[in-house]
Amino acid sequence: MTQLPMTTRHPDGLFLPRSYVCYRAIESFEIDGNLDKSVWQAASWTEPFEDHQAPNAPAPWRLTRAAMLWDDEAVYFAARLQEENVWASITERDTVIYHDNDFEVFLDVDARGDKYYELEVNALNTVWDMFHPKEYHRRSCLVTAYDIEGLQTAVQVQGTLNDSTDEDEGWTVEIKWPWSAIMGHIARDHIPPTSGQMMRVNFSRVQYPTLDGEARRQPGSRCEDWIWNSTNCGDLHIPEAWGRVYFSELPAGETDEHVEALAAPVVLARPAPVARDVDDMVWIDPCTITVGPDPSDELASPAHEVTLDGYWIDRYPTTISQFAQFLNDTGLDELYVEQMANPQECGLVSKSGGYEVVAGREMFPIIYITHAAATQYAAWYDRMLPTEAQWERAARGISGRTYPWGEDPPTPERANYDYHYGGTTRVGSFPSGATPEGIVDLAGNVKEWCRDEYHSYPGGGPMLDFVDSAVDELDLHQQQGLNRELFSVRGGGFSKQAANLMSAYRDADGPGRWFFSLGFRCIREEE
Repeated sequence: MTQLPMTTRHPDGLFLPRSYVCYRAIESFEIDGNLDKSVWQAASWTEPFEDHQAPNAPAPWRLTRAAMLWDDEAVYFAARLQEENVWASITERDTVIYHDNDFEVFLDVDARGDKYYELEVNALNTVWDMFHPKEYHRRSCLVTAYDIEGLQTAVQVQGTLNDSTDEDEGWTVEIKWPWSAIMGHIARDHIPPTSGQMMRVNFSRVQYPTLDGEARRQPGSRCEDWIWNSTNCGDLHIPEAWGRVYFSELPAGETDEHVEALAAPVVLARPAPVARDVDDMVWIDPCTITVGPDPSDELASPAHEVTLDGYWIDRYPTTISQFAQFLNDTGLDELYVEQMANPQECGLVSKSGGYEVVAGREMFPIIYITHAAATQYAAWYDRMLPTEAQWERAARGISGRTYPWGEDPPTPERANYDYHYGGTTRVGSFPSGATPEGIVDLAGNVKEWCRDEYHSYPGGGPMLDFVDSAVDELDLHQQQGLNRELFSVRGGGFSKQAANLMSAYRDADGPGRWFFSLGFRCIREEE
């Protein structure tokens, strides 16, 4: 198969979310899987899907595109999937559909980065619809008892299903998802949407290799995940990295210049470089503080008191030049990630005999960092990672302010978030977002590893709520994923939405995982 061309997020190679304008359906229509009818001919279609780890992975070898429409009753989805041998085997609703090839829709209605819906459909038109109270990497179970009331789906195969003796063209999917079903779990003032309203959306295609001459997957084979908007890391359940869909009141086939302008990617100029002493630390006095509640998860993370001894904390996140020195001094090559070489994202290059920083990137924060890498760097530097309480004290102060700078909501002048700058910015670029003690970048720019494992706070409910969940139906790998070791992450990053920049917001990730906005800073405790 010929590979499809890779696409870029921006002419400068920056990693920006894709965007799409969803227009009104020009007429009512039947959900039958036929995408040749006039409403879908008038609709805009997405770019070809890319690998879920793009731009750091090869392009898919089969074409997939999706489209959307809406009216006052529902939102509509359609997909065209190129496939020479269309097959499917699962016929029972709300089982693990992705064990077949499938098409999936992810819908974050309020665009806050949590509380999202997922729908999967295979070529037999078997569906799995579910609600996610939180992302998987924050110890969340999916709620498979959620059924989309009024859901209509249809599939057509351009060829013959489960017959490998001929060559198919592919299969098409058509979906009607009523707005009334969406309101069941996520309160939203404007449903149906108003003109210019944005939701976070992603589409995925699960594709398995097949046995030669047979219409079924190879036993034990791993699937390909081809998605509309790459999450860059292999995990689809990261709403902050999904595409942006803007809704227009105009009918499909017309052009809404105002909404199209809203959807166009805009990257702000990064602040000019300023000389910084990256070794600078700030002293935090001994104190008793209230930690929490996490505004996105008050049940598992309620407010509670913590007493802290005094400690020093880095004024800035760890930079690329600092991490390069660490690698060159220690020779711990296993802590280097190839993605670090990308000069738009990071700029740390492996050379014969050591590591070099791309010119101009020295003062940017290091990213693609695992928990082990952050921990070993801190030990080499005679420091350690902060506990969650130490990090939150630095960000919230004694008074428990909402953001590091106070109560005013985030703006691009105070912090680097929601892709405003198309990537990370030099540490200390936003002095107006500093704490009263002068600690900077505690909101946005990079997420920051903490020392603690990620669990419920004292007095909190369980992280994993198995009620009405499909955990028993998931395969062993998925169950282990829900229960895997996780460490706390704080501060949001350049990809996080404004709602997730609050200083009490808790994020998490696995110790061996890295992400394109995940870095760290250190503390030193007085003996």
